[in-house]
Amino acid sequence: MAGYGPKRGCNRALQVSHMVLALAAGASAMSVAAAAQAQAPAQTPAKTTAAEAAKPAPVTVETTAVDEVIVTGVMVGTAAKKANVSFSVLNEDDMSKFTPISADDMLRDMPGVVVESNDGVARNEVFTRGMTIGTGANTSGYFWTTILEDGLPVVPFKFSGFQDGYFYRADISTSRVESVRGGSSATGVTTSVGATFNYITGKVKPGAVIQTRIGFEGEDLHLSWKQVDGAYGWVNDKGDFGVGLSGFYRKSSGQVDPGFDLNHGGQFKVNLYKDYDTANGSGSFNLIYKHLDDTNAELTTFQQPTYGYQDPEEIPGFGRDVNLFMNGGQQTVPNYFKSGTHSLDPSDGYRYKQDALSLRWNHDIGERLTFTGAARIQKSTYRGQSYKPQGLASLGSAAATRERFGLNINNLDRTPGYYVFTNAAGQEVARVANNVAGSQLGTNYRTGVACPRVTATTFQTASLCIVGNTLPNRDIDMRGGLVTATIPSADGSYNSGTVPTGTSSQDLVLLTRAEDNYRESVDYMGNFTATYRGDTWSVNGGLYVSRSEQVNDNWANGLGVSAWADGQVQNLNVKYVTNGGASYQLTDAGGWGSYGSGLFTTVSQRARIMELSPYAGFAWSPNKHWDFNASIKYQYFHARTYSETWDTRNSGAASLTNGGLDGDPLTVYDNVYMTRTASKMIGADKDLSLVDYSVAIGYNFTDKHKIYYRYTDAKQPSSGVVNRYSTAATLVRPLGPTAYIKGHEAAYTFGDRRFNGQITYFYQNFAVNDYPTAVDTDNVSTYLLPENFNRYFTRGVEAWAKWKVTRNLEWNPSVTFLNGKTTEAYVWLNTGANGLGASDDVLRVDAGILARSPKWTLSNTVSYRYGDFRFNVRHRWMDVRKLNTNSLDHRYLPEQDNLDISVQYSGLKKTQVTLDVRNVLDKDYISAYDPMISTNLPTNVQVYDVVAQLPESGYLIKRNAPRSVWLTVRKEF
Repeated sequence: MAGYGPKRGCNRALQVSHMVLALAAGASAMSVAAAAQAQAPAQTPAKTTAAEAAKPAPVTVETTAVDEVIVTGVMVGTAAKKANVSFSVLNEDDMSKFTPISADDMLRDMPGVVVESNDGVARNEVFTRGMTIGTGANTSGYFWTTILEDGLPVVPFKFSGFQDGYFYRADISTSRVESVRGGSSATGVTTSVGATFNYITGKVKPGAVIQTRIGFEGEDLHLSWKQVDGAYGWVNDKGDFGVGLSGFYRKSSGQVDPGFDLNHGGQFKVNLYKDYDTANGSGSFNLIYKHLDDTNAELTTFQQPTYGYQDPEEIPGFGRDVNLFMNGGQQTVPNYFKSGTHSLDPSDGYRYKQDALSLRWNHDIGERLTFTGAARIQKSTYRGQSYKPQGLASLGSAAATRERFGLNINNLDRTPGYYVFTNAAGQEVARVANNVAGSQLGTNYRTGVACPRVTATTFQTASLCIVGNTLPNRDIDMRGGLVTATIPSADGSYNSGTVPTGTSSQDLVLLTRAEDNYRESVDYMGNFTATYRGDTWSVNGGLYVSRSEQVNDNWANGLGVSAWADGQVQNLNVKYVTNGGASYQLTDAGGWGSYGSGLFTTVSQRARIMELSPYAGFAWSPNKHWDFNASIKYQYFHARTYSETWDTRNSGAASLTNGGLDGDPLTVYDNVYMTRTASKMIGADKDLSLVDYSVAIGYNFTDKHKIYYRYTDAKQPSSGVVNRYSTAATLVRPLGPTAYIKGHEAAYTFGDRRFNGQITYFYQNFAVNDYPTAVDTDNVSTYLLPENFNRYFTRGVEAWAKWKVTRNLEWNPSVTFLNGKTTEAYVWLNTGANGLGASDDVLRVDAGILARSPKWTLSNTVSYRYGDFRFNVRHRWMDVRKLNTNSLDHRYLPEQDNLDISVQYSGLKKTQVTLDVRNVLDKDYISAYDPMISTNLPTNVQVYDVVAQLPESGYLIKRNAPRSVWLTVRKEF
């Protein structure tokens, strides 16, 4: 593990980061003396009315980033510097320099933000300030953070597999992204104690824009991405009424080209606004309708097999762009909890649809009183149809035969016979003998020796014998060996064993399964705020209301076995032929068997959730030096849920005469299925009240230099309400909170038009409660363990700057230093053997390095203009990350080092051409890895023991994307 230990790269990170911080501090200090030269004199209009003079000056190119008005994480639009918050803003120019693959990808250059964006367009993870707990999968990637679209949540009540990033796509109409990290983010429109990211639609502009983009991805740089964006706007002569249309359509086969489009779909928006001015005040309405219909693949599903992971050796036939997407597999699946069937196609991917109608309104009465409101009605749906590899297994193992297809349930494996595997063309590709009750069928195809005779009447390990195998890659070996546990046994000894066992190291096949689900949320949201401004103070109050009706349906659709080869993943047809000649079909036409099993348990869940949150804020600037801010929000939640679980085997499952769903005993694939479990028909009615608050004080040394301190106490409301109550044991769970944070931050904000930015020190204590379940005295019934908040903290510094070095040269650095720790994480272990129920539960408390949290993260973007050209260079570097908190687990993810360049040309009339090369040096780093040897391990041997002691064995790794080239042409009319 020395190659990926925590100190690797630390010296380089320290040097670069200290230099950036020193430059930021030094340059900001010099700007005090140079303020007169750095700030151009403001131009005063020749004539202005008193009312016009009293209005804030409009934002221009001379306005610094710290003076821009932000509307995120604050009660009302406020100059960023006066808001006393840790913020970042991306404008249209920032977003144009490089090609973002997703909306999440835009956030990677913001300080304190880590984006795990290996999954492409959607299904990514976003966390801030090292708060990785709760975001360990792409199904919960926004546990601590929230995406707003024009000020209201994209997903007001998220749950597993239904996250913010699934339903937001930035398009040509997106003009600005605001981020507020920590602090008042917790008391904003929707609670987000980690960070809030607000994607803002730009104002309607007269004219039209067409933008085309093509991308070349993969090691062979094939044409993979084709996208067209368009926008049209009309504004009347008075400029007080306008209508805009915008949208995109995109098709992409991705880095790996499976022969079909992994991403396809698009979005369109209609944007209408009306300004008005009456005797009772002035204001505006803005009505936006959005229709999203986009299908995307999950790219991290597929991992490249190698020998070793530190300096991996490629296994022949499996390149960096290995195609392990599934062919075929179409199936008709019983609905179970409603009549009829539905179709499943594992190559369809994930389809995200959202129809949203939103209205924004603001009204000013004189110079003192302002009303703002927003409302949004939307329907979001998610249809998941995607193949998920479960792992590798030898054809000669129970995992690929009897256990895979339910012969251990109906006891068909007690009759001697053969498992026969055929491909889509009907050709036999493998045969495995099953010897039992004194039989000795077949000859081992590798050794030429007769298979062992097995006298026992029940299945034995020696029962299975591979008598034929023409599948590809059958000779690949896992390269196992002796592994010793690092966890002692009860007698103090350390168990050891050779893995994998027996002949399970070769003849590998891919165990397949598929995601089959439907999720839906119909949401109604409203927000109203009133603000009154005095000469030196302002006070505001408001109400946020949200109501959702949610659906979560999952189906167990069966299990399969496939060849393991590039471009050849397709379920095999499997049957069991007895020694007497009877033939039992183990898989359906799509290669799926054992209908009662699958990626998910069959469940049908519903929820009605309501949030009612009044809030208030106060700001006071008694003189030019001091700024005080405070905000508080009371949250009331009410939820009604209903859950049905279908996990009881059908009554005839153990009988060979059972005909299953189709009535035919010989079609074994549907003979074992699940029925509704009476004890798991669960209804719940819960409510919850929470109070969040945040206070801050700031001191302005001058109008360009300021410090502030902020304290926040906030609770994360329950996530996953719709699937929170599924058993009787879970009914004692409260609705929340599932997490809380108590945070301190102190910041220095500086800037003039040439050099501005912010340096923030933060210290956050946070906790997560997963309310674990355990096994009762009968070793079957579950009960809820005591409430335990696993406690963590992060502290560090996040800094960013925008430096206009010369008229043509700009540098935008950002740096984050993190030192996060797990204070105490509770792990309940149930021994079960002594039948004492709760009395035999053993508590283990873990402490140590915070999982997946990099110590250093650096981002630097340099832009230089030369005539009609602009050259952009972006460098990102992330430190090593420990995979988990367990002190016995020494696995680290390696550092990430990436360089992108782009060239923009604007010499043609109203036309801009951008050539973008991502990962220009074609750097290769590993973003995830797992050993092939991960199951059937000796007692107390853990996966991390295999990694530490067999570093050159077989691994499944996920690398970053190779060099890619993107060409974008934008034309305005």
